Amino acid sequence: MKKANGFQFKQFVIAQDRCAMKVNTDGILLGCIADVEDCEHILDIGTGTGLITLMLAQRSTKTQAKIIGLEIEPNAYAQSIENVQNCAWHPRIQIEHQDLLKFKPTQKFDLIVSNPPYFEHSLASRSNERDLARSITQEHTQSHFQWLQKASELLTEQGKISFILPVDMAQKLMKQAPDCNLYCCETWEITTKQTKAPKRMVVTFAKQNFCKKPQKNDRFFITIYDENNQYTEQFKLLTKDFYLAF
Repeated sequence: MKKANGFQFKQFVIAQDRCAMKVNTDGILLGCIADVEDCEHILDIGTGTGLITLMLAQRSTKTQAKIIGLEIEPNAYAQSIENVQNCAWHPRIQIEHQDLLKFKPTQKFDLIVSNPPYFEHSLASRSNERDLARSITQEHTQSHFQWLQKASELLTEQGKISFILPVDMAQKLMKQAPDCNLYCCETWEITTKQTKAPKRMVVTFAKQNFCKKPQKNDRFFITIYDENNQYTEQFKLLTKDFYLAF
């Protein structure tokens, strides 16, 4: 539910007036799907408003996981700090104004997540901040493969990495993952409406040495809207801990 001062969830509010990338379904789905079980340290790459960071903080209350959010765009960085300071879990969340490839943490992570930029060849928008948030260009950011490669270096031996991406980019990353000694252990294919082809995928990677089912992955499917343009029961069940309406 949108309010004048931000987007109201059941347990927190996301202010987004200074952030080019607003609350969106991609981020909410990743925040609901990523596996937080037994996680003690979590990293959110490109945290933006801090949405996914806060969702994972809410979901990891049993383990009291410590979460770091990285954000390189100054306005989004300031906005994410604001949102973290106003949430109930702020003592265990840290936001850093940092480029992923220059990030040198003192610990490794049980879970790494990202809703990364994905318009690799998009036209420039009217907003420099939005370009930085959404476009993959040599000037602004790196490739998904470089992000995955760096994430693999920051991962514990039994940890997982989850990205949400357009289907073609997700499939490309799945093919590249073995070059990082990773395998794709789980996929979620996301369809906006019944009868439509999937538009997004959540892809989860783990280290090959801990592969339970070599070269196979668990496949899940979710549809957001039914034929009457209403949220599906599946979507409601997945997001019910966050949306006020469910």
